[in-house]
Order: sequence, then structure tokens, then C-alpha cells
Amino acid sequence: MTHPPARATPKRPRDPRLDFFRGVAMFIILLSHVPGNVWALWIPARFGFSDATEIFVFCSGMASAMAFGAVFAARGWLMGAARVAFRVWQVYWAHVGVFLLTVALLVAIDLNGWGIEGRVYIREPYVVPFFEETGPTLVGLLTLTYVPGLFDILPMYLAILAMIPVAMALHRAGGMPAVGAGMALSWGLATLAGVGFVEGGPPAQGWSALVQWMNLPADPQGVRTWFFNPFAWQLVFFTGFAFGMGWLKPPPRSRALAWAAAAVLLLSTPFAWFKIHEGFFIPHGSEAHLAIAGLRAEIEPLWVKTWFGALRYLHFLALAYLAWMAVGPRGRLLDEGLTVREPPQATRRLRAALAAPVALLTAPYAYIDAIRALAPALDAFVLAHFPLFGDGAGLIALIHLAALITLVWNAAPARARDFVARDLVVAAAPVIRKVGTQSLAVFMTSIPLSQMMGLALDHLGRGVWTVAAVNLTGFALLIATAYGAAWFKRHPWRAPAPAPRDVQRDGTAQRLQAAE
Repeated sequence: MTHPPARATPKRPRDPRLDFFRGVAMFIILLSHVPGNVWALWIPARFGFSDATEIFVFCSGMASAMAFGAVFAARGWLMGAARVAFRVWQVYWAHVGVFLLTVALLVAIDLNGWGIEGRVYIREPYVVPFFEETGPTLVGLLTLTYVPGLFDILPMYLAILAMIPVAMALHRAGGMPAVGAGMALSWGLATLAGVGFVEGGPPAQGWSALVQWMNLPADPQGVRTWFFNPFAWQLVFFTGFAFGMGWLKPPPRSRALAWAAAAVLLLSTPFAWFKIHEGFFIPHGSEAHLAIAGLRAEIEPLWVKTWFGALRYLHFLALAYLAWMAVGPRGRLLDEGLTVREPPQATRRLRAALAAPVALLTAPYAYIDAIRALAPALDAFVLAHFPLFGDGAGLIALIHLAALITLVWNAAPARARDFVARDLVVAAAPVIRKVGTQSLAVFMTSIPLSQMMGLALDHLGRGVWTVAAVNLTGFALLIATAYGAAWFKRHPWRAPAPAPRDVQRDGTAQRLQAAE
């Protein structure tokens, strides 16, 4: 008796926006993991509550819907759950492997004397327990009860992946309302567990003890919890999953919603950007500084990262909506580029006339380090005669940057502006999408790579050009990883062999083929 062939699982077309923004997240995550990287001061996390982690988790939710949803639909719940379990298995070993590789690299740096004098790289905080208590931490690594900083995204990701069969069962039972209720309940209980953990500390007492099991231990002593609590972070993952499955419909493209989203981003900036709430741009200790810092402390449960505070969710939704609007329907602008609207010549001249003196007058504040290195006497003079050089220097440097960009943009010929807005965007978008399609391989590479980039900066210094060179080299290596992983996944060795050359010459090719 022959069995009917298994039904093929239909593949859904990939959304170009999904891979593009996941690729952007991969570059941002690399920057944030490089020790002492000043470029990390300009990533989205510095200006708002959400950061690249939300982008990665949301896009991974959408990608999981496309990858696993069809299996659940075509092969049933059990086969869908098996497919998810296989992916969890892959991510688990990716986590273990990338940790051991990174630790081995740090050991190699110390053993071979590659580091800078006086620094012991295996004394970095996230790997110290592995060498001081190797036995318990090794067992903890394999049981996910030892999850050090820098290696905390993949455990959260695999734990959330394991919840997909639960979400599918809830949807089968009660549709999207049941899934939404489950997401909200899990997030709410995790938030309560977080409040109890912060206020009472371990061991928790009273009501908080009932949900403390949701605070998964991150070290053998149980002092720390997972930095990304999966029971809370599933909220953003399953939001993306619901969009990917078609359970949620995209919001309307509305100018009013765009303005509302922009307002959310703007209003959150004073409480998220350290330059403001730590008193760099406003006088430290002033009433304004104390009010902002005090309110930020009061609302900490709403923006805390570990338990995915509600303001992080709101901030991410606002940012995602503006990004979704910016790339156009189905990401059309990623393929076509942006259209530059040419202002009247008089407007361009006025902009240049206003920007030029601003750029000139703010230049000393923008190039503090260069002045200090090249002309110490001038540096001392400026410090003595310009009181804003201290706390106000950072804000003035931003004004200088804006004026300089305005000046250069207006002075550039139309063809150059069109090249940046259209040709460069069209050329870069497919490369960024390629990084997004291979996010697991790229992320695994980025962790040890970030430590090697930090080592390079230790030796080369952290000047403007050295930081740029190291970061751009890191970007290039991530891109190479993505293209290399894609090439291997195509299984090129399975392709038909090319026709042998010089078959007519002496028959050698025929004899070789026959021997094979």
C-alpha cells in the first residue's frame, strides 16, 4: 500500500519591509555591543524608550508567522509545534556556541598578549562567573539558568518561540481576542512579578511570590533575572506575529496618526535621552533638571527594559508607524528611492545664508577634542571666556551638525542630492534586506565581532576616523556573513555539474565521468 504524498507547505512571499528593518536592527545591535563605541550614542535607544531589540523581536514575530504559520495551517497543530521545536533547538545551540566562542576569544586575547597593557579581558563582568565558578555556570549555561549580559537576546527569543504553539491553540479556541487576552495576561503578570522583584528583592514575599517563577534566574545564585523577561517581551513579538498571520490589519495611513506618533516620540525624548535627564543640556541641579529626573524615576516601571514597560511598547508602536509610513506602501520607496523636491533658488540661498554663520560660530564647540589636541592654548582661552563650553557644549554641537548638513545639502548640485536620495537608497536597501534575511547568522557573528572591534579600538584609539573605520569594517563583515550564509543555504553543491571542457580533445573527461 502506498501512502499519499505529504501536502507541500505553501511559502508566503517575504515582505521587503520586514527584512529591511530587521537588517537595520542588526547594524544597531552591533554598534551597541562594541565597548566604548561613541556611535552607540546616536542609536534610537538614546532618544526614546524603545530600541533595536524591539525592532528585532517585532520583525522576528512577523517572520515567524510567515515561516511557521503555513505549517500549522497545512499540516496541523502537532506538526507546526514540531517545526517550532526544531527552530528552538537551533537557536539554543546557537546561544551556547556563540557564548563559548566569545569566551574563547577573550581567553586567546589574554594568553597571546593581544590586548592593551593592564587590561585583563576575561575579567569583563559578563564572563567573570564562568571562570570563578566554572562548574555551576557551565551547568547554568546549558540549562539557561546562567544568562550573562550581552548573551541575553537569544534565550529570550527561543523562550518566546516556544510560546507560538500556545498562541496557535488560543487562536483556534477563540480567535484573536483569545490570543490578545493571553498576551495581555502574560505581560501583566510578568510586570507584577517585576515590581515585586524590584521592591522586595529575592526571596519575594506575599502576593509577589505567586508570580516570581516568571522571573527566570540569570545566575546560579538567583540574584539576577533574565534581562529580557520573555513573558513580558512576548507582547511585542506576538504583535508582529498577529500582523504576519493577518489576525491584525495594518492601521490606516493617516496624517493625524503620523502627527500623534511624532508627538509620542518627541514627548518621550526628555525622559529617555541621557543628555537631558542627566543635566547636560540643561543646568544640572536646576528645577527643570530635577523635575525631569524625578518624573523619570517615578515612572520607571513604565519604561523598564527587563519587564517591557508600557511606555516602551507605546514608543515602539509610534516609531514603527512612522517607519511604516516613511517607506511607502509595500516598501515601495525602498525600491524606487526618495524624490527630492527642488525648492526655489531664493529659498536655497536663504537657508545657506542662515546655516553658514551658525556652522562657523558653533564650530569650536563641535570640535572640542581636536582643539584640545592641536591647540591647548586656544582650548584654555575658550574654557576661560565661554562659559557655555561646559554643560551646553553637546547641544551646541548638535546645532552645528544640523547647520553643517543644511549648508552642504543646499550647496550640493541637484544631481548629487538626487544620488543620495534615490540611487544610494536603491543600492543600499537590498544589501540591508540581505542582512535581515540572515538575522540569526548575522547576530551570532556580531557578538564575538563586537568584542574584536572593541579590541581594535583599544589599540587604535577612539578618534573620529578610527571609530568610523572600525564600525564600517564591522558593517562590511556583517554583510559578508549574510551573503555567505545565504550562499550556503542555497546548497550550491546540489546544482547540476557544468558540462566538462575539452570533451572532444582526448576523452579524458568521459573517462573521469565514467569512473565517478
